[in-house]
Amino acid sequence: MYGYVTPVKEELHCSDFMLFRSFYCGICKAMGKFYGQLPRFTTNYDITFLSVLLHEYTGAEYVFEKKGCVLNPFKKKIYVAPNGFGERIAAANIILSYYKAADGCIDREGAKMRVVRGLLKKPYRKASALLPGVDNACKTWYDRLRALEKENCPSPDRAADCFANMLKEVTLRIAECDVRTTKEAQSNLSALAYNVGKFVYLADALDDAGEDFKKKRYNPFLVAYGGFTTRAEFIEKNREPLTFILASSVNRAIESFNNLRHSFKDGGGLLQNIVYRGLRSKCGELLASEKKIKPPRL
Repeated sequence: MYGYVTPVKEELHCSDFMLFRSFYCGICKAMGKFYGQLPRFTTNYDITFLSVLLHEYTGAEYVFEKKGCVLNPFKKKIYVAPNGFGERIAAANIILSYYKAADGCIDREGAKMRVVRGLLKKPYRKASALLPGVDNACKTWYDRLRALEKENCPSPDRAADCFANMLKEVTLRIAECDVRTTKEAQSNLSALAYNVGKFVYLADALDDAGEDFKKKRYNPFLVAYGGFTTRAEFIEKNREPLTFILASSVNRAIESFNNLRHSFKDGGGLLQNIVYRGLRSKCGELLASEKKIKPPRL
C-alpha cells in the first residue's frame, strides 16, 4: 500500500523485530507461491501490519520455516509459511495494489503506474475471484473517493472517510473465517482498521502536497487551506489543524487497539509498538520534513 504503518525499530525487542520480518517475508513467499514472482514486489509494511493483526485477532495458527530468499538465494531467512489465511492476505494485497496502481494512472503519476497495473491484471483477476468482497469494497470506496475529488471536496475528513471505510471493509472481509463473533471484538477491529486507514490517507495526502500542487492534482489539504508556496511554509502555517487531524486518527486507533490487545499473544508487543509508537513517530516525521519522506526500510 503506502508504507506509513511501521514499527519503531529502535524500540522493538529483537524477537518482535524478527517476528515482523518473518511476516513480511511470509507475505512475499505467499505472493510467489500463489501469484508468481513478479507480483512479489508489491509486498509492503502496511500489509505486514494487517497480517500480524489478523493472525492475532483470529487466532490463526502459523509456523516458521527457513529457506533461501529470491533476492539472495544463498542466505536463508526465517518466514511465516504460506497457509490458507496467508493466501487471503496475499490476495487482498494484490487487489489493494491493483487499485492503487489504477488510481495512480487516473492521477497521471506516469508510466510506472501503467506498467504496475499491467503486470497485476492477471493476478488481480485471480485474487478478486478468491475475495470478491474485498474487490467490491475497493471498487465502491475508490469510486466514491473519485467522485469527491471531481467535486474538489474541501473536507479532508470526508475524503479520508472513503479510504478509511475501504480498509475497514477489507479487514473484515479477510477475517470472515474468524471464529469469534462477539460484536464488541468486531466493533473494535472495525474501528482500529478505520482509523489506521484514515491515518494512511491523510499521511499520504500531506506527503504528496508539494507534488499535487505542481501537477494540479486534487489534494484535500490544498483545497481546505490553500496558499501553498513550499511544503515547510504550508505545514508551519497550518500546523495546528494538520497536527490535530493526524493525531485524532492515531488516538482513536490506540483506543480501539487497547480494547483488543488483551486477546493478543505472540504479536501483541509488536502491534503495540506499531500502533502506539510507529504511527505517532510517522506523524512527527511528516510534520518535520521539508520534502517528501523517504520510503521506510527495516
